[in-house]
Amino acid sequence: MSDPILVNGTQHSWGSIRFRADDEIYYGFTSISYGDSRERVKGYGMGRSQAPRARSLGKYAPDVVKVAGWKGSVQALLEALAAKSADGLSYGDVSFEIVVQFVEAGDLSVVVEIFDCVVTKVNDTHEEGADPLKTELEIDCMSILRNGLSLASAS
Repeated sequence: MSDPILVNGTQHSWGSIRFRADDEIYYGFTSISYGDSRERVKGYGMGRSQAPRARSLGKYAPDVVKVAGWKGSVQALLEALAAKSADGLSYGDVSFEIVVQFVEAGDLSVVVEIFDCVVTKVNDTHEEGADPLKTELEIDCMSILRNGLSLASAS
């Protein structure tokens, strides 16, 4: 199946994104980045061609998820996570899921699910200026699915 033809249509843009963390929708996030990789190694043997004979199944590795948002929105997420911890204070102990949806009429819907997330770093930088203050989070995750599809081997 090919991608649909768009003539005078609207493609996904920042306004198409819906960000959900731990089953709550948040509106004050200003950036998100994520990725994953699968390192596959070639196997060689004897022979005049010295060409590879095979390839390994590979090692799947999700990247660090980076999220930034307005100070109050990030604080709301941290407080919601902390409330679910054993002591009610430790937002770094709580595992949660992130769902990023891209929805635009006439274009394919994309749903990215980021599983088993934990906050590993909080970064605040405050500078004089007219811009509202932001906070950045680094989040460790275990796997990423894009519309239910995985880069990792399913076998």
